[in-house]
Amino acid sequence: MAEIPLIICNIQRGGPSTGLPTNVEQSDLHQAIFGSHGDSPRVVLAASTVEDCFYIAIEAARIARKYSTPVFILSDTSLATRIEAFDEPDLTKLMVDPKPDLTPRPPGFKPYDLERITQHVPPGTRMLDGKYPLMSGLEHDEMGHPTGSPKLHMAMTAKRRKKLQKLAEEIPVPEVYGDQEGDTLLVGWGSTYGPIHDAVKLARENGEKMGALHLRHIHPLPNGLEKIFAKFKRIVTVEMNDQGIYGFGQLAIILRARYCEPKIESVTKTDGLTFRVKEILQGVFPGKFVSRRGYSPNRPVSGTANKMSKLPATKRSPRELDNHLAI
Repeated sequence: MAEIPLIICNIQRGGPSTGLPTNVEQSDLHQAIFGSHGDSPRVVLAASTVEDCFYIAIEAARIARKYSTPVFILSDTSLATRIEAFDEPDLTKLMVDPKPDLTPRPPGFKPYDLERITQHVPPGTRMLDGKYPLMSGLEHDEMGHPTGSPKLHMAMTAKRRKKLQKLAEEIPVPEVYGDQEGDTLLVGWGSTYGPIHDAVKLARENGEKMGALHLRHIHPLPNGLEKIFAKFKRIVTVEMNDQGIYGFGQLAIILRARYCEPKIESVTKTDGLTFRVKEILQGVFPGKFVSRRGYSPNRPVSGTANKMSKLPATKRSPRELDNHLAI
């Protein structure tokens, strides 16, 4: 309601409640997007690697300042406890002067102007016309003064929604790893980045037409994803959360609602452990990528993807495949 620039970091672990305090999960996505009363749009980002944790914090701060909105950063136990080397950032190019703009505001300045994105006035800023804005959790007019006007409430609700739609227009569409069109597209978010890409690499080596798409901006979603989805026969999200009462992971539910696309499926699990490559391949292609010892990791993995697979045998020898699936 107040449209305060704010960054919230959620390092996910197995839940609910105290749950699995030292294990990993991705079950807070819906809470981050929808977890409040009333229509309260906010931005949700997800880091994919340790390096990305650094850069996504910068992106979150940029969005929070520009759009005067809370921004959630979703990480998880896997990323929080991992050591990863990456090139030292060039801070001279990345740092932004945090000094607030205390320039006196001209007469008629309105922080909650209905015709533009909200821009707050730092405390202590002089208002040349002597009219100082307010900030509270109540619905308000363009100066922040509380109001119960039904018409103004509708206008302010639309204003808060439209700025996120504006943000969606500037978010770049993520690149597709692997085949740019084909049979199967794996879609992930967060720390599943590595195993998903390795799974696609191995599947392509075995003749599959397959790609991977990893989402960094989850809410709002970037415009244009539907054009990528149209190039694949199956869209399978890989998520560390429960398939829920409707049989889909949390990201899959959002994508199906957004694009009304029935070919979106999901492979999910909630054992508190990160995905292994063989778990993903078994979930997407049940019965095909089985190890030499006969172990099928698909048993603890739930999802809708295992309902649609009639695929030829792998081209690799059992021993060679077993070594790759051990990843």
